[in-house]
Amino acid sequence: MNRIRQVARLQMPAWPQILGWTWGMTAVVFGINLLTFMANYDLGDGVTNTGGLVSLCGVAIGMAAVSVTQIFPYALGMSVTRREFYLAWSLLAVVQSVLYALVLCLLRAVEQATGYWGVGMRFFSLPFMDDAHPVLLLLGYAVPMLVVTHLGILLGTLYLRWGTTGVIACLTLAFTALGLAAALITWTRQWHAIGRWLLDQSPTALLAGWPVLVAAAFAVGGYRLIRRATA
Repeated sequence: MNRIRQVARLQMPAWPQILGWTWGMTAVVFGINLLTFMANYDLGDGVTNTGGLVSLCGVAIGMAAVSVTQIFPYALGMSVTRREFYLAWSLLAVVQSVLYALVLCLLRAVEQATGYWGVGMRFFSLPFMDDAHPVLLLLGYAVPMLVVTHLGILLGTLYLRWGTTGVIACLTLAFTALGLAAALITWTRQWHAIGRWLLDQSPTALLAGWPVLVAAAFAVGGYRLIRRATA
């Protein structure tokens, strides 16, 4: 475990840049949304969801992918094994996800205390988490962040293994599979059944249980790829 922590420290010099870009871009998106709401706000509008957290997830994916591709060759030159490297990055993903979740919980509290920034703009909070237990709330932010971080790590390992062509090809296959699945569900008229199944799930399962399985699948895929990756 000490060795894993030592390897994890290789990313420490890059953390100011990772945090800066991640939260800087989120702040830009937040500011644009706030100005838009201020320009069009009406007292009768109520609270409107912006989906702003998507921007945070998107940047987190990119930063995770870039950090893996940039530091992996240096780590191999330092006699770090692929297993040690991947376990260290998975540990960092967990730590980062928890830290981000704590910040998001704080921003959510500020958002609600200010009446959704005074203009009815829901940016950091999600409607289905309004009555969530504090522990479930933390997990509801941390686990999805863990999913997107491991997705970024997976994309980074795809690049290390097969280059840009491999990444584009895999993304194309993934989007094609999702599109065909959506078409099949529409053709068989199963959307209602899927929606009913989701409604029957507990908040814990939706916010933490199923997403953990997705993160685990991404982690396993990334580990298998990096075992054959070259610097």
